[in-house]
Amino acid sequence: MFIESTGMVCSVGLSAESACAAMRAGIANFQELPYLDNQGEPIIGAMVPRLAPNLRRGGRLGTLLAMAIADCLRDKVIEPLAQIPLLVGLAEQERPGGGASLADEIIAQIIEKVGGRFHRQFSRTIASGHTSGFEGLGVARELFKNSEVSTCLVCGVDSYINASSLLWLDRHQRLKTIGNSDGVIPGEAAAAILLTREESIGEGAQIRLEGLGFAKEKATPLNEEPMIGLGLAQATRSALDEAGLQYHQLDLRISDVTGESYGFREQALVEGRLLRVRKEEMPIWHSADSCGDIGAAAGLSELVMAFHAIKKNYVPGVPIICFTSALPGDRAVAIVR
Repeated sequence: MFIESTGMVCSVGLSAESACAAMRAGIANFQELPYLDNQGEPIIGAMVPRLAPNLRRGGRLGTLLAMAIADCLRDKVIEPLAQIPLLVGLAEQERPGGGASLADEIIAQIIEKVGGRFHRQFSRTIASGHTSGFEGLGVARELFKNSEVSTCLVCGVDSYINASSLLWLDRHQRLKTIGNSDGVIPGEAAAAILLTREESIGEGAQIRLEGLGFAKEKATPLNEEPMIGLGLAQATRSALDEAGLQYHQLDLRISDVTGESYGFREQALVEGRLLRVRKEEMPIWHSADSCGDIGAAAGLSELVMAFHAIKKNYVPGVPIICFTSALPGDRAVAIVR
């Protein structure tokens, strides 16, 4: 299957094109939020411009997602929305301040703002956090086996800009503050990709999904299990096998690491387990430098970055591997070319 177009809204851009340009330039938009940590210091976060800090969670997520979908579908000639399944990735069910419990409200806002209802039978939400976007790719691939489905819209939306999420991060010592450098900068974003079963004829960049891999990791930042990287390594092996590749044949890594040392250790362990041929350079990109932790939007944001890097011809090479690691232990990897 192929990525036809992308859309994205984040703290450094209100469209996929502007966001990718800002991330390529190393621009960040970290600012003081109207919330204080336990030491009474303002919390630093990455908030989307033009959204009021006090906008309720359902309205916030619905607005972000509608903006990303509109960006993705802009100037695209597609079939009626009623024939397109909408697959929406959301934060984990157990995460305070997430959007899993607001799924119906978010979808209702999308219908209102986009001006139409997506496929009634096949549309669904996936509340798996960071890996939910790639799980959506897996669902789309299964749907494409149905001759009636030729196009899918896979999305992810999340926001940590609310008191419940920030308190939860702080209680688990995962919030980056003056007293804790090994934490995340809370962010918010929405990303959308339009998938087609068949390659379109015509000009313009298209990305082919060549491999998907999924696995489970026992060690998380919230437990005492030793981090040995088995889950992400297994997911990577599965994606490589599906794509018919070996690790050294990859030219670019894009990861959802958020600034915590946990994520970087996991990346190093995967490379140590799978790289069997010396490779001089394999760069790694991550949006958290510009946008902070964007949760359920992270995986699809990686595909947005890959799409525009190929389109604008600044990608260091292909194939590209994209990594996601969800807090409960889910791992998902995608390989694109």
